[in-house]
Amino acid sequence: MLLGVALAIVFFNVYGFFSRPSVPMPVAAVVGQFAPGVEIGARVTEARHGVAAMNYVPHLGYVGVPQSKDQNTPTGRTVNFSQVRLLLDQGTRSQASPDPAKARVDAVELVTADAAATDDITAAIASVIRRPPREGCLRTPDAGRLRQVHVWTTPNDRGGIAVINDFFIGSPSLDHGPYMTNVLAFVGKFEGGRTLRGNYTDANCTEVEAPPS
Repeated sequence: MLLGVALAIVFFNVYGFFSRPSVPMPVAAVVGQFAPGVEIGARVTEARHGVAAMNYVPHLGYVGVPQSKDQNTPTGRTVNFSQVRLLLDQGTRSQASPDPAKARVDAVELVTADAAATDDITAAIASVIRRPPREGCLRTPDAGRLRQVHVWTTPNDRGGIAVINDFFIGSPSLDHGPYMTNVLAFVGKFEGGRTLRGNYTDANCTEVEAPPS
């Protein structure tokens, strides 16, 4: 009897491993909520009904305008994303003109200039990934300009969501321009700058460098 129970446990563990989706459900849910019709792992052409005005940007991926849906956050507000980026793996995005019928979406990034969007976005993520985020900081090519990062990861490091905001101390600078928020959904283990495609450090931005006032 004990042997039978042990075999049953092994069977269901192995079955669960091979049958679980390649994209963790919380990550897929956030992508589906903010960019309907877009899926990580799908071919780029499969997203054509969910992304308008799609164009290829070398060394990045395909960029376009996402569909919008009413009340896409738990707070009841609608965050309007101005751009969606279908990011490609390193080998594919180095090609001059990858075939969208063969290229697969490696990660999804959304961009909004809605100044009030951050709280609504983080509420949506926290509702499906019930773990505290890790904090970090991105250095940009612009002198003194940093971007703060919060990353929610799923159990077993199978994927996650990063929210990236322009960082400032005190009041926002009037000559800065729009303050952008990026949401990046990825699969696999979080690997810092490699995942975020930028110059990342695990330190909080306040510990990295204070931007000029």
